[in-house]
Amino acid sequence: MAQVIIEDQTVLSRTWVTWGRTIALGAALGLIFWIFTVLIGRYVVEPLVCKDLVDAAVCVDAVPVAGKIATILVAVLGVIAMVRVGIARPIIIAVATAALLWNLAGWTQGLFWLESIVWSVLLYAFCFALFAWITRYVTLWVTIVVSLLIVLIIRITLAV
Repeated sequence: MAQVIIEDQTVLSRTWVTWGRTIALGAALGLIFWIFTVLIGRYVVEPLVCKDLVDAAVCVDAVPVAGKIATILVAVLGVIAMVRVGIARPIIIAVATAALLWNLAGWTQGLFWLESIVWSVLLYAFCFALFAWITRYVTLWVTIVVSLLIVLIIRITLAV
């Protein structure tokens, strides 16, 4: 009679190489985020909104609006890149990172450009490392709930 052996793995296998790729990908996407924010702000949002100067408040918020658009584009690009690299649960990592860093362009708006790049790269790398560490668990609902709780706790803490 055949014997069935069930292995209960609670953690997906993660090597240091995969972990390093995840952090490096997050850092690269942080740089791409900054580039997209500058390009979208300068060549799309400002010409459309600030051309007639009907609403000055929207013209002042051109950089945060460009940052939110760039966040969405970087999240999509991140999912595609993580699928190509073979990182587990790329949608959870990308969406959670985008939710945490939704206002990143507004936070770095008045900084020197090099400092803004450094903060973008570091925060994206940290968020990718954090959520890649969380998504190593096999149970999908645990990763979703823990990621959601972390995003909510950090967003509420930043709002206070």
